[in-house]
Amino acid sequence: MTPENVIRAYSDMVYRIAFARAGTKEDADDIYQEVFLRYIRKVPEFRDEEHAKAWFIKVAVNCSRKFLGGASKKREVSGDWFDETGTDGVVTGRNGTYGTPEERIFADEGKKKLYRELQKLSPDARLLLHLYYFEEMKTAEIAKLMHRKESTVRVQLARAREKLKAQFEEEGVLELLRV
Repeated sequence: MTPENVIRAYSDMVYRIAFARAGTKEDADDIYQEVFLRYIRKVPEFRDEEHAKAWFIKVAVNCSRKFLGGASKKREVSGDWFDETGTDGVVTGRNGTYGTPEERIFADEGKKKLYRELQKLSPDARLLLHLYYFEEMKTAEIAKLMHRKESTVRVQLARAREKLKAQFEEEGVLELLRV
């Protein structure tokens, strides 16, 4: 696979991880860019698709940790860009509609609402939920990636779910848990 095809294949996943960890579009853009710069500089050989996916996840998590200073503190998040309407910047090509990663990810209104609520959680909680639900990683894989015990990951994941559920109940949007 050419570097362009690899970047295209993992672009959305890397952006989602960067956004889940950083919480802002600007920071996610910087992390996203750093991940693919590392890929272009190194051009690693992947055994298979599973190995490539694991490499991009690990590099995205490490870049976000480095970018954010490794702090788990909650950062101020501006949700203004969520409220944009229309399809500015989206281009329609022969193979369908495409645009920037954030435009593809947040094209669905339900996902926008879900990500708004996720932004109220800590960066670590967002990352855990993202890796488990969106990237479909097992708790053992997440534990290895984040250098934690598997039991710790399970407890932190349960706590993050409870916080998210409480937020949904408070906001009156509990039906989004079923998205």
